[in-house]
Amino acid sequence: MKRTIFLAAFVALLSFFAIAQEQPKSPHAFSVLTDFAYYPYCGPVAGNGERFAPITGPSDGVLFGVTGVYNYTIPLPGSNPLTKDNCLKFGGEFQISPATLMPSVTASYSPIAFLVFNTKLTAGTGWEVLGSQGLASYNAATGKYENLTPFKHWFYEFSLGATFQFDAEAVWPGDWHHIVFMASYEFRVNGLSGMANGDPWCWAADYHRVNGPYYFVYMLLGYQMPLKNLKMAGVQAEFKGYYSDAQFASQYKAFDGDFLNVNLSPFVMFEFGKNDSLFFLLYFERRRGFDSEQGKINGRDQSFLEMNCSGGEWYFKRIAIRYVHNF
Repeated sequence: MKRTIFLAAFVALLSFFAIAQEQPKSPHAFSVLTDFAYYPYCGPVAGNGERFAPITGPSDGVLFGVTGVYNYTIPLPGSNPLTKDNCLKFGGEFQISPATLMPSVTASYSPIAFLVFNTKLTAGTGWEVLGSQGLASYNAATGKYENLTPFKHWFYEFSLGATFQFDAEAVWPGDWHHIVFMASYEFRVNGLSGMANGDPWCWAADYHRVNGPYYFVYMLLGYQMPLKNLKMAGVQAEFKGYYSDAQFASQYKAFDGDFLNVNLSPFVMFEFGKNDSLFFLLYFERRRGFDSEQGKINGRDQSFLEMNCSGGEWYFKRIAIRYVHNF
């Protein structure tokens, strides 16, 4: 199962929430994000078409990570309500977990209140901790992912995207009218140094990745409340996949390389004072389903890459908690 740190989605949520607030006087902003997630075990269910995989074990692991985020904001001229908060924003992130470390640089441009253009460049390396693989490549002969040497091999990713955001309070004034919506599309290119195109690899326990472009779509619908602590409740959705199954080597044709992964996540956000926030999130995912159970190949266990994808399989992925402190 994938155990990726859910930084991108919540940074987007935080960015939207910040836009709805008064702009800070200082151009500098620094925050620390602490993530924890618990994963129950949901074994695969052989079949055809869409189906649901129930929880079959108490645990499939935990996730822990800390991210430092810095942003420098440059206000741009604007006098009407649609342009008064125009800005350029440059920033950096440094994320560390028990199995990975990953610095990033970011930039965004907001020409109008409801639209933001953004880009991000990331690099990272990893190692194995308690069975969680940070950086690994797939060995077709053994059917297993084998660890790579940290700092010799690097994960890298570049993204370019746009975000549309809207708050109903802008056209329906009132403290209880903050129905917020956000949708973003990102074109991403990821890769792992030393890997040939089409060969699968793993980054941060996120398996079956290959070099090349993929898309990431994020949507959020929330209700922001003028309460002392409970500030927002809603649901977010993520959609991602490679553009073509030809991005995988031909031997993995049956694996369905351009399969669409979907995540649906109800969430609540609590705020304690002006500098501290706490998020609770339940995460449901649509992953690849297969038409048969795992068998044996040459006396070893068959890997998922050697199986026939047959529809999507929904399961409960994790319970996640994020604590944010703004300095």
